Amino acid sequence: MKKPFAGSSRTSASAVAESLTEDIVIEILLRLPAKSLMRFKCVDKRWRSLISDPGFAKSHLQRLKAGDIISSQRIFKTCPFEITNYEVLDGGIRGDDDRAVVESQEARMDDSSWYSEHVGSCDGLLCLSVLDRFVVYNPTTQEYRNLPSSNLFRLPEIFHGFGYDSRSDDYKIVQLKGSEKWQRGSENWQVVIFSLKSGSWKRKRAQLEGQLTGIDRGGVYWNGALHWCIIEQSEEKVETLIVSFDLSEEKFQRVLPVPELNGGTRFKGLGIHGTNLFMYHCTYSGCFQAWITSEYGKGGSWTKLFSVSTEGILGYNHWQIIPVTYTRSGKIVFQLDASQMILFNPEDNTHEDYPIQSCGNIYSAIYVETLVSPYLGCEPSRI
Repeated sequence: MKKPFAGSSRTSASAVAESLTEDIVIEILLRLPAKSLMRFKCVDKRWRSLISDPGFAKSHLQRLKAGDIISSQRIFKTCPFEITNYEVLDGGIRGDDDRAVVESQEARMDDSSWYSEHVGSCDGLLCLSVLDRFVVYNPTTQEYRNLPSSNLFRLPEIFHGFGYDSRSDDYKIVQLKGSEKWQRGSENWQVVIFSLKSGSWKRKRAQLEGQLTGIDRGGVYWNGALHWCIIEQSEEKVETLIVSFDLSEEKFQRVLPVPELNGGTRFKGLGIHGTNLFMYHCTYSGCFQAWITSEYGKGGSWTKLFSVSTEGILGYNHWQIIPVTYTRSGKIVFQLDASQMILFNPEDNTHEDYPIQSCGNIYSAIYVETLVSPYLGCEPSRI
């Protein structure tokens, strides 16, 4: 039998590509995961042009959100940059793109070893605070965008977050800034907003009252708004609640009370579980509990998702345990410290250790693999 010559596979793929109409090619490509599409850009110039088009990336994202494509989610870790396929870590089905549980991410950035803080993630884009500036990065395409500093407004940052404004089809970074007077209930606070579409910062006065203390500085994007869990203190009472910042209206709201709990607990943070807002806390006895809600407004109710003992996680302070994500089988990925993640089984309180590289404090985030560009079509793509 005659052996195929080198490069025959690519030649055949190119021949097939040329024989299909553009509508058929687009329909086929829109059904594929983002990582596969990045490989198929080398088939020919036409496919590369289609896949690189911002309109195609938007259509692909819409298919992904509608469930027409199986979403591929990963854990992104800073310092150094690493990507973890947590479904493979849990023994899930291994696909062509899932050859390793943990992959080093050689980001094409100025210096990916710099200390960076995770600001937020949305639609496959990660927003990182690096030194005195922000970077928006897509780990799937490895495209990044350095943003101008907001140091024009020299006030201490209290909260920050990153999300999508559906009304203007724009991604925004939000910072709540204030002077020292804010701790005494002053209204001297500013909301500083960066628009990826316009490439510029603006500021607005924040309409918040009372003395606020943030439980977690990073905002969680859910239902078109950023959410923070805060402690609000007034002359009458001290209350833990969730405030949101609507990215279209650009206004703060007090949206949800936290679940009613017995004494001896401390709320630790917010997250997303599926399509629900997720809140977690620890008790002084070492019990880790999580709650979810799909409702909005002050009448919203919470449902307990799980309650597990942390006694089996030896050698770690339970106040430092952070849930990163959940596998399809119901196991929980916890980050314990700068060098350790575990896969925890709440059914029998057992866990598996997964050491991770670290060069200091690290931040972990979940992202979905997409083709969305941090430039939003305002500059030529680098990929």
